[in-house]
This record gives sequence, structure tokens and C-alpha cells, in this order.
Amino acid sequence: MKRILLTSTALVAFAGAAAADISFSGTAEFSYNDANGFADAIEVTASGSQALNNGYTASASITVNPAGTDADATDEVVGGNISIANDNSSLTYHIGTDGAGAAYIGDVVGGSGGLAGIYQDPDDVGEDATISGSATVAGATISASLHDGNAYEIGVSTDLGGTMVAVGYAGGDFGAKLSGAASTVEYTLAFASNDTFGVEVSTTAGGADLSLSMAEGSVWEMGASMPLGAATVGLTLDNTQAWKVSLDTALDAVALGVTFDSASAWTMTAGYSAGDVTVDFATDDANEWSIGATYDLGNGITAGAGTDYASANYVEVDYDLGGGANLSVDYATAAKINPAEDIAAGTTLSVSFSF
Repeated sequence: MKRILLTSTALVAFAGAAAADISFSGTAEFSYNDANGFADAIEVTASGSQALNNGYTASASITVNPAGTDADATDEVVGGNISIANDNSSLTYHIGTDGAGAAYIGDVVGGSGGLAGIYQDPDDVGEDATISGSATVAGATISASLHDGNAYEIGVSTDLGGTMVAVGYAGGDFGAKLSGAASTVEYTLAFASNDTFGVEVSTTAGGADLSLSMAEGSVWEMGASMPLGAATVGLTLDNTQAWKVSLDTALDAVALGVTFDSASAWTMTAGYSAGDVTVDFATDDANEWSIGATYDLGNGITAGAGTDYASANYVEVDYDLGGGANLSVDYATAAKINPAEDIAAGTTLSVSFSF
């Protein structure tokens, strides 16, 4: 709590600066469930920026979850940044664990298991860069980051005549990635010092979209997708000889989708949408089916109902109050049975809004 108070004090002091831009935003929801009682969820973000007289802009932001009705709940700093930047460079201190490492220079390609661990998506691996900086020099962007334990990363990227080139170093490993297009072929090539690599190539030929990806360990996957009238047919095949066929089509107000694979597993989805009515149905080879429908009553009111193979049911009424606010009444015989509402079993009354 002390950290939040100190940060709040700093933001209040910053608000007095001439021409400073200060803003607050967030979301709030409170609800009552006849089995679980009251609950609430609040998230507030405060941000501010100030243009300096040397061409730089200083900015700060922080997101906080104030303690809710739970007696054991405590205020939590979710994350934020303190930075100084101009058009060509920046230096950022990360509050929390949301900082991306400098050696993250693209998504994993070709199914490769991480390319020396420096290409993984920060959302998946929880990057924790404490300080990061970048600068553009002669058309190249140079970036660096410092993590807990004095671990560091360095990355460099540039555009060489339409081919994007990026290199990165992290934890004693280095890697490089090239991506671009030649004629109708788009490609991405990547490799790392631990003998991992990834390749992705895609093109269009004869009206079909074709793709191929490869990685170390003889891992590969081929894919093809082609329109046939109002339908689209897709096929994938990989190095394990596993395959999947898909068919998607739309006929006026009806949409259909079917998949079937080499393990004899299949899924089917169907949807109907016309006027104020929407109906969705899904089933699979295990006979696990569900059906749900919504009806727009007008004046911001929407009603919905659904059931599934386990005889779980739900009924809901939503009222759009305008300005990002919503009132909802739900009844469900099982938790999360309603795909549009993440609620507990029972009757729930909730109000939510954003600002």
C-alpha cells in the first residue's frame, strides 16, 4: 500500500507541472450471486506525460487493483511504466513484470521450440525486463534490456530493401531472423546458436493459399486452403502423418463449419443470424453439444438462453445503459455455461462500467 501511496503522491505532484497531460481510466464491476454473495472487481490506471524543453517527453503510468470485498484481499500494483522518449530513442523503467526483453524480435516460426529462448512471446513466458531502452541509428533500431539478476538482452533490427533483418543476444545465445516477400512468396527464416531454426513460407497459386513450415528435429507442417463456390476447404499435414480437413461455408443467414482429422475426431458448428435473432450450435464426436440463442429486444436490451449435452441451462438479460455501462441478470445451473458471461451457478445480478 505504501508503494501505491508514494506513486499517487508523485502523480499528484506531476499534475502541477505546466502543460502536463494527466488521465485516469479503468473498469469496475460489482455483482450479487444468491449462492456466493457480493463480489467486485475494480482496476484503475493513472497516466501522465510532460513535454520537456529538450525535445523529449517524460511519461508515467500505473495500473492498480484496489482491494475488494474479500477480507484477505490487498491492493495490488498490476504494472506500469516510467519513460523518457523522443522520436528516435526511449528509456523505460517497468513497474511489475510486463516488460518485453530486447531480444524478442518476432514470433516463434516453424514450430521451433524457442530459438535459443529469445524468440518466445512475452505473453507466454512472462518477460520481466526492469529497464529497457532503444535508439534508431542510421535506419537500424538498437534495443537493450536489463532483467532481475543482472541478466541482459540486446537486439538490433533494420529493413534492408524490403527484407526485415533482426538479430538478438540473450543468456549466452544469439539468433537472427529474416522476413520479407519475393514475387508472390512470403517467407520468414530464423536460426539460433543452439542449432534451432525455423522456416515459414506461404504463397497463392491457382486460387489456393499454400503454406509450409519447418523446424529442427525434422518437424514440418504443410497447409492448403481453397475456395470452392460459397465454401472454403482447408487441409493440413505434418511430419507425424497427422492430417486435418476443414470445410466452412455461409448460405445467406446460415454459417456452417466442419473439421475431421486423422484420429477420427470431428467437430461441427452452425450459426444462424437474421434480424434481431442469433442462434449458435456446436457438437463433436463425443456428442458434447451446446446450443444458445440471443434476441435483441431493442432499447439496449438483449435476452439470451442456452443448454448443453449435460442438461446445464442458462437464461440472461443484458441492458446497455450507455457510456460503457451495463446491467445484467443471469441464471445458470452450472458455472461458465454461458459463453458470453463468466459467472457462477445460480442467479447473478451485476453492474459494470468503464471510464
